[in-house]
Order: sequence, then structure tokens, then C-alpha cells
Amino acid sequence: MWSDRESAKDFLNFTELADQISTLATTADMLPLSIGVFGTWGTGKSTVLRLVRGKLEESEKRPIFIDFDAWLYQGFDDSKAALMEVVADTLLTAAKGDEKLSQKIMHFASRVNYFRAIGMAAEFGVGMAFGVPPGLMTKAGSAISSLVAGTGSIDDADRLGEVAREASEGWSKLVRPDEAKTPPKEIAAFRAEFAEILDQLGRPMIVFVDNLDRCLPDVAIGTLEAIRLFLFLPGTAFVVAADEDMIRHSVAKHFSDPNAKHVHDYLDKVIQVPFRVPRVGVDDVRAYMYSLFTQHLAPQSLETVQAVLLEALQNAWNGASFTADQIDGLAGRPDGLLEMLGTADGLAPTLTTADKIDGNPRIIKRLLNAVMLRRSLAASRKMNVDLGTLAKLAIFERGTDAAATQTLYTLVMADEGDGNLLLKATEDFEEGAARPQVPAAWKTHETFIEEWRQLEPRFNDLKALQPALFLSRDVMRPPTNLTTSDNVGAAVKALLGVTSVNSPAAANVIENLNDDERVAAMSGLVASMREGDWRTKLPGIQGAIMLGERSEGGKRQLKALVEGVPEQTMNAGVKFALRGKGYLKGK
Repeated sequence: MWSDRESAKDFLNFTELADQISTLATTADMLPLSIGVFGTWGTGKSTVLRLVRGKLEESEKRPIFIDFDAWLYQGFDDSKAALMEVVADTLLTAAKGDEKLSQKIMHFASRVNYFRAIGMAAEFGVGMAFGVPPGLMTKAGSAISSLVAGTGSIDDADRLGEVAREASEGWSKLVRPDEAKTPPKEIAAFRAEFAEILDQLGRPMIVFVDNLDRCLPDVAIGTLEAIRLFLFLPGTAFVVAADEDMIRHSVAKHFSDPNAKHVHDYLDKVIQVPFRVPRVGVDDVRAYMYSLFTQHLAPQSLETVQAVLLEALQNAWNGASFTADQIDGLAGRPDGLLEMLGTADGLAPTLTTADKIDGNPRIIKRLLNAVMLRRSLAASRKMNVDLGTLAKLAIFERGTDAAATQTLYTLVMADEGDGNLLLKATEDFEEGAARPQVPAAWKTHETFIEEWRQLEPRFNDLKALQPALFLSRDVMRPPTNLTTSDNVGAAVKALLGVTSVNSPAAANVIENLNDDERVAAMSGLVASMREGDWRTKLPGIQGAIMLGERSEGGKRQLKALVEGVPEQTMNAGVKFALRGKGYLKGK
């Protein structure tokens, strides 16, 4: 099993990218500089940041490093002030032993409170009418609502008085009444003092900003604005990891849907040098799995193995490659490694090209973790199930959906009729033989399934697969029959096309399903929506809501899915529909 976190080791040939970023970030003539590391979820942005930092920590003139995870501060602080405070705290540590400089940094840090205060003031609304700053609005919210509605009691009034007293005390700590300040003057003073401190420290400062694309639009934009407005000064470099599409979405929301050109140009103006996490190829995926398997069985040999793998990848243009036997030998031929490497060779092409996997390192790691867990269970139960079979089944689960997977498992457990012919690769058919009709739930995945059939090991004996299915109960429903599975597949397809929670056609489809079929159908819808774009009118959401009304098991599945999706990434219509049925709180 492998940790589902960024790696400090280069398993994916990101070293050259990290070298380029490291060189740029420490070239004095280029500073100040903002660098973007762009990629979608799971492609390795955070790993690139760790590799860059690792390179720079080895440099002769070690920079001042600041790690800022924007997501950690969401909901707790003003994003601009939070970033500036982290910078000030780090500078204070860097100046340890220099009392005069430390005093200057502490004075510089005190300016952050002013910006935090005016950030609060900018958000004043109804709370200000009651003497309540927004930082305390959550505490006062119910009392204000009651009083505005005319239903408040004396207790509500007392509670507001208490909050107002707290507000007054907190506000006085942020801005002293006898100080006359204006934002332009404070920004200029902040920048001047910051520049002096950097000059006296005599070292470049590199800020790594991660998880920006997980944040609410205002937090994401606030962090970027803090970089450009307050901190972008000689001797500084900012390395920002993000999904650029999500940031552009934040720009559109923050500025109330500006024109497309402004949305596109905003990020280009903030980020001077963009890098994109390289798209991986088949050999990259092979090397990634080779590294993971070596780490699992021969960790002491990982450094040696990685050196060979990276050299081969970097010289692939010249025909360099690597083999399972070569790497097995370098690792000392531990028991089981050669089998794992052979499995990696067979799976890599499909893992690289399948639509729902697309070579994504995090998806591959999660898939392999599921396989290794099932393999461990098989060993503990003395079940004779090979790694390749478990991996091939796990790829089917990931590359299709719940309805298609249910159909596969129903075929295997039924072990009758022409089931074997449905699993055979086309090239294995005898001349003149024809494949039986493909189940309805497979029709939208036919290209993937044909490629999957060709993976080793080839599946020609349904009964031999049955032990592996008992290890996959997390995705199995009780076996029914092919007609039922076809019904589920057809229902999923129909419900994905529903556009209203009052659709009579959808109600009729749901009525014709039994309880188990409704749960299985919801699994199919959930699998589809998990891969969907929640910023749009998400296909399937109306059908799923209707299905949840008729199935408690289905409702639980939908609720679990919704709880895992940040509300700020949801389309307004989707949120409205979910709130109406109690899946989201609020009005």
C-alpha cells in the first residue's frame, strides 16, 4: 500500500521540470517572478513543488522558503492577511539572532492587522447595522434573523449586545483609533519595509502556494492579489500550483462573470511563466508502477532503481528503455517483484489511454492500493487469485461505471450461457464465430471493453474468476440475472437524461425497478456524477434525486456523494435542486 500524498521522490520523470523551475526561481536578474505549475487533480503538481524545494535546499545560497496552503486558511482568515502573516512569521525566524532586524520585522508584521481589519470592513453588511463585524456574524446570525423578522425575544437582543462588546474589543486590537491610516499609504509603507527586510537578509525568498484551486473564488483571487499587490518585490519568487481552469472559474465568479477575454487574461497577468505538468506516456506509467512496486518489496533498492528508470526516460528519444528483468535484478530479485513488474507492463497502455484513468498518477496509485488490499485478503484466506486478475478487474471497475461492473459480475457469478464469449478478445474467436449481443450497460463502453479484453490474463473461464469477485464486494451487488442487469443499465441511461425532478417518464422508469435494482441504478448514476463537472447542469442529478425519493439505500449513496463535493463548485441549479430535497443545508 502507498500513501495517497505527494511524493518527495521523482517517480514520474518530473526532475527536468523541477530543474527548470529551480533555475528560474533563483536567477537574480529574473526576480521578482511568478511561476505557475498547472495541471488537473492528481497529475502531480504538489510533487513538482516538493521536488523544486528539494533541489533548492541543496543550493549553496539557500533561499528563505515559505509554504502556503491556501486551503488551510479558508473560512478562518482573510486570505491576503493570512499569506502576509505567514511571510512575516517566516522572516522573523530567518532573522533569529539579529535583534535589530527582528524588531523591524515585528513592526512590519503589525501592519498585517491593518489589512486584516479593512478586509473585515469591506464585508460589512447587515451586521454593521447592529455593531457586529463579519468575523462574529456566525455567532450573531440567528439573533439578527429573529430581530429582522420581528420574532426576536429579549434573549436575542442580549446576545447581540454581548457580541457587539466582543466586536468592539476585537476591533480595537486591529486598528487603534488614534492612528490615521489610508490603504494606499499603508500598502506603500508595507512594500517599502518588506523590501528593506529582504535586502538586509540577503537571501532570495521563494513562496510555494498550493491547493489554490480547492478554495472559494474570493480566497483564490485574494491570495493571487496579495502576491501581486503586496509581496511582488525584488528577491522574491512565487511558485503557484493550481488547475488553471478552476482558477479561471474563480475569476469569473469573483468579478461577477466578466467577459471571456478578461477571465483568460487575468491569470496570464498574474503568472509570468506557466509550466504544465507533462502528460505521461506508456513508459512513464510503467516506470511509475515499477517504482511503486520496488518501494513495496525492495525499498533499500529504490534509489538505484529510480536512477536507472529516470535515465532511461530522459533518453527515450535516443531509444533507451528498461525491462522487468533488468529492474528485478537491480532490486535483488525479491520474491514476487518480477510478477508485479510483468503486470505493470501489461496494464500500462490501458492505464495511459483509458478515458477515466488517462495516466493520472493519483488514480493509478489508488487503483493499485485497492488491488494490493484484495491480494492481501486473498492470501489471508488462502485463495489462489493472481495479481493480474485482480488488477484487470479493478481496471474494469474504474474504466466503466457501476452498472457495467454489476453486469460483468452478474455474468461471472451466473456462469452460464454465452458469458465466456462476452469476455473473449475478438482476436481469440474462432473463424466464423460471432459474439453474442452485448449487454445494454456495456454499450457506451464498447471501445474500452474491447481493449480491456485484450489485457493479460485473458478471461476465458468464468468459474475461475469467481474467487476474485468475492474480494471485490465493495463494488458488487447480489447477483440477479442478465435481464435485471440490462434493466439497471437502461434505467441509468434514462435517468442520466432527466432534466426535471417532476419528470413522469423518469417516475415510470423508477417504478419498474425493484429495490435492489434501484440501489444498483443509483450506483451507476453516482459513478457518472463523480466524474462529471459540477459547475454545469450536471447530467443525472435530477434523476438521482427522484431515485433517492424511492430508495433509502440510493438516498444514502447520493448523500455521501454530495457531502464530498465542495458546495462552491456546484452549479446554482444543482444546489437549488439538492437543497429542495434536504441534501444541502441553507436556503
